[in-house]
Amino acid sequence: MEFIEIDGGYMEGGGQIVRTAVSLSALTQKPVKIINIRKNRRNPGLAPQHVAAIKAVKKLCNAEVYGLGVGSREITFIPSKISPKNFLVDVGTAGSISLIIQTIVPLALGVDKAFTLKIRGGTDVKMSPPIDYIKNITLKILKNFGVMTNLKVLRRGFYPKGGGEVIIEIKPSKIKKFDLIEHSKCEVVEGISYVQNLNENIARRMRKRAVDLLNKEKLLPNIKVECSKGISEGAGIVLWNDTIGGSCLGERGLRAEIVAERAVNELLNERKSGMALDKYMGDQIIPYLAFGGGIVGVSEITSHTKTNMWVVKHFLDVNFEINSYNENDCKGFTITANRTL
Repeated sequence: MEFIEIDGGYMEGGGQIVRTAVSLSALTQKPVKIINIRKNRRNPGLAPQHVAAIKAVKKLCNAEVYGLGVGSREITFIPSKISPKNFLVDVGTAGSISLIIQTIVPLALGVDKAFTLKIRGGTDVKMSPPIDYIKNITLKILKNFGVMTNLKVLRRGFYPKGGGEVIIEIKPSKIKKFDLIEHSKCEVVEGISYVQNLNENIARRMRKRAVDLLNKEKLLPNIKVECSKGISEGAGIVLWNDTIGGSCLGERGLRAEIVAERAVNELLNERKSGMALDKYMGDQIIPYLAFGGGIVGVSEITSHTKTNMWVVKHFLDVNFEINSYNENDCKGFTITANRTL
């Protein structure tokens, strides 16, 4: 049996390499061996969220997996035919639900019937997209290009206790060719300012500061306030302007107004580029762009984006071309994907 071998320490060397490789292994039915997993991280090897994601894909494609465990620096993943089924994915920690969703959603391109997962873990944690970014930017963009999902947030989960819960339905999908270069220039900014197990005034202060700043930019804010109860406590704000986003997670000692300012500034910086995708969506779109072909515009080419291209090319005959873009008051980059036959 031939294996695709991937060095998990390549370039940024994070868990994204593992997530993309396992997803594409299941989709292409090509066995993969991943070595040096997260070797440059402070805690090398698989974290609980990576283990949970791999177990979920394993279950969906009846795979044989060797070396799977927290701290493991090498795994072998041998897929069988994808067989959709409904089940619970429990990280057991505050590990990111969003990153598990990133691993599972590509399988929409390889299923013949819908399936539903309930996922427990962290919805809003550092170093991963907030669940509201996934719901209101990632999945909406993908839906416009044929990837059909439904996501419902049942409760939030923050570090260290977790306890968040979401339900995601993934439907059989056929990707369309991408043509998404420039931002729509939509002036409406939507968002959610949220707290859990904390005074709701914190959420209202974040919302007020964000609204004030956005009004100064002559944008139209529509920001909801959410106050919830759950196992863990936390706060944050997520903003989206059509296909781009900005967010900030609250921290002890960080004033609500500063949290809001950081989220607004991130959004405005992305909007200034005039490109359709922000730097975070730039790397998330790569596997789908590889399958669909076409072109997208991004504000920045990150190491995550380049790493994801490198992983994808192990499984698919695709060429990615990056070009500078400077037209119509837009300044950023385009990524073109061409499948070779």
